[in-house]
Amino acid sequence: MSRLQQIEQRIDRALRALLRSSSPEQRREIIEVHRAILEEIGSRVDSLPRGKRGFSYSNIQVQILAEADRRRSYEKVFVDGASLERDIKGYFEDASIEYPANLKIQIELVDDLPPDVKAHGFDVTYSNTQLKEVSAQPLQIRLTLLTGIADQSEYLFSQQRINIGRLSEVLDSHLRPIRRNHVALKDEASGVNATVSRSHAHIEFDAEALRFRLFDDGSAQGTTLFRDGSLITVPKGASKGVLLLDNDEIIVGRVHIRFEYTEPQLH
Repeated sequence: MSRLQQIEQRIDRALRALLRSSSPEQRREIIEVHRAILEEIGSRVDSLPRGKRGFSYSNIQVQILAEADRRRSYEKVFVDGASLERDIKGYFEDASIEYPANLKIQIELVDDLPPDVKAHGFDVTYSNTQLKEVSAQPLQIRLTLLTGIADQSEYLFSQQRINIGRLSEVLDSHLRPIRRNHVALKDEASGVNATVSRSHAHIEFDAEALRFRLFDDGSAQGTTLFRDGSLITVPKGASKGVLLLDNDEIIVGRVHIRFEYTEPQLH
């Protein structure tokens, strides 16, 4: 039996003991909220070298919508005995996910939530408060072209966002600039440069994790990472991106770019 099934059985037994919360519909609703919280936190797990996985945040705050007539049921499932905190850490341990030794998890039952998350029934925020106090400034990085042709073969950056694409300036149909690429591949009709979209990808500093993340901006031929002999696909469009580690190889279309941190990382 999986840990998730064990958790759901425990929740079901706990709620059956509460006379006011014994309806199957309510038990299932609470179980679904619990599962969705674990899935949301699991979506923040990153791939690490040698096939390992890690969670980089040291603070998790979970706010759960609990109406007055159901509050005791929610307390039983999420708060009493630090149950949700125990389940989150158990999930990490069962899945061999590395997480900070000082991980703090705060659970709060609330009467209302912002409109954009209210339908989910919960909201999760992540932070690295102690690390953020040390430095929220982007680390300096080096990007080295291994294939492809640009104005430079090597770049140094220490800024929040770096755009990667074909042409230095992307124009709309009215010839107005809509994007400037910091790593601009030359516009060629053939060869590997032609596999790079004008607005292909970007790298952005994550002030909470104190590392950079790689995002695909809806490119035609995709963005991947080559790490320790394995390929990691970067999701297209809106996503949390993929955490970048030292000496990762970024592949945009068929252009390869080596990524390096040029100063020590704090964790």
